[in-house]
Amino acid sequence: MGGMRVALVHDYFTQLGGAERVVATLDSVLDPVIVAASVVDRRLLPPELAGRDIRASRLQPLLGAGLPLASLAPLLPSAFRSLRLEGVDLVVSSTSAFAHHVLAPRGAVHLAYVHTPARFIWQTDEYFREHASQRRLLAPVLAWFRRVDRAATARVDRLIANSAHTAARLQRIHGREATVIHPPIDASAFAPSEERSGRFLVVARLRPDKRLELAIAAAGRIGAGLDVIGSGPDLGRLRRLAGPGVRFLGRLPDADVARAMATCEGLVVPAGEDFGLTMAEVQASGRPPIALAAGGALEIIDDRRTGFLARSQTVDALASAMVEAREVELERAALVASGRRFDAPAFAAAFRRAVTETVGGAA
Repeated sequence: MGGMRVALVHDYFTQLGGAERVVATLDSVLDPVIVAASVVDRRLLPPELAGRDIRASRLQPLLGAGLPLASLAPLLPSAFRSLRLEGVDLVVSSTSAFAHHVLAPRGAVHLAYVHTPARFIWQTDEYFREHASQRRLLAPVLAWFRRVDRAATARVDRLIANSAHTAARLQRIHGREATVIHPPIDASAFAPSEERSGRFLVVARLRPDKRLELAIAAAGRIGAGLDVIGSGPDLGRLRRLAGPGVRFLGRLPDADVARAMATCEGLVVPAGEDFGLTMAEVQASGRPPIALAAGGALEIIDDRRTGFLARSQTVDALASAMVEAREVELERAALVASGRRFDAPAFAAAFRRAVTETVGGAA
């Protein structure tokens, strides 16, 4: 990018979600000479990175030996600090955990794109909602994590947040201002359809903090079908809660997800999201998101115009919003225009401006 040598550092490539798709876009924008992460499972790389030589930390053999990523957490800060990024002018870290702990070479500028401050450190009530005793047991370790995270964030030259919600949290936690650049979607991959499945949709990692039990209960309350796309550790619990109208479809190819979005009654998002790429994607598909009125949803949805907001995180509020989505047909053009605000070219232009400002300001 402009003659600069760039290193792009991501937390870990052990899952394929929204953050990894952002990294794929950053790779095309920045053309980095180094791409690095703490650990890499090449089976779960975004397709755009499949041919990339990705530098892993000293923890890679431990992942290869079968140790779960969570067990490596105490080692991650030092693993990132030990990554060698020689000969670069700019380090861009993509972080929702520890990538921003990486040390930029002398004279290089470090810009961190923050998807969220690490939830297990800074949102312990929510993260350990089902495991309060574990949170109490880990309290001294979590306090240590918070100290080292504050120190690492203080070393970063510029913070970029994926939403105003995330920027406000960075200000509250670290006392640092952050520029907001919303993450990108590939709007060309989504298109409206005249077909309707008659079913609501969830597209998410199946984790307790996603509160998908509320979507399942709300769909049952109103007698609606619900398709759940995604995988994760909460699958067993959710299956036990689900009635006959709920289908668990697992991970699906992108084209199948896009089709499900274009034909659904609406996409249900019962937890507060830091941003929420799927909400923008379903809008680009001409269908409404139905989301908790919190976090990134407030930056994506204009209530009753480009989606529907549930005013509380309850089954009643979510069911009411789902009924509204079924009964009120929103203007398709408004939905598509809302989603296209977050198309990849807009993200690329904003990120290039931020890099130019940051590197110029450091010169």
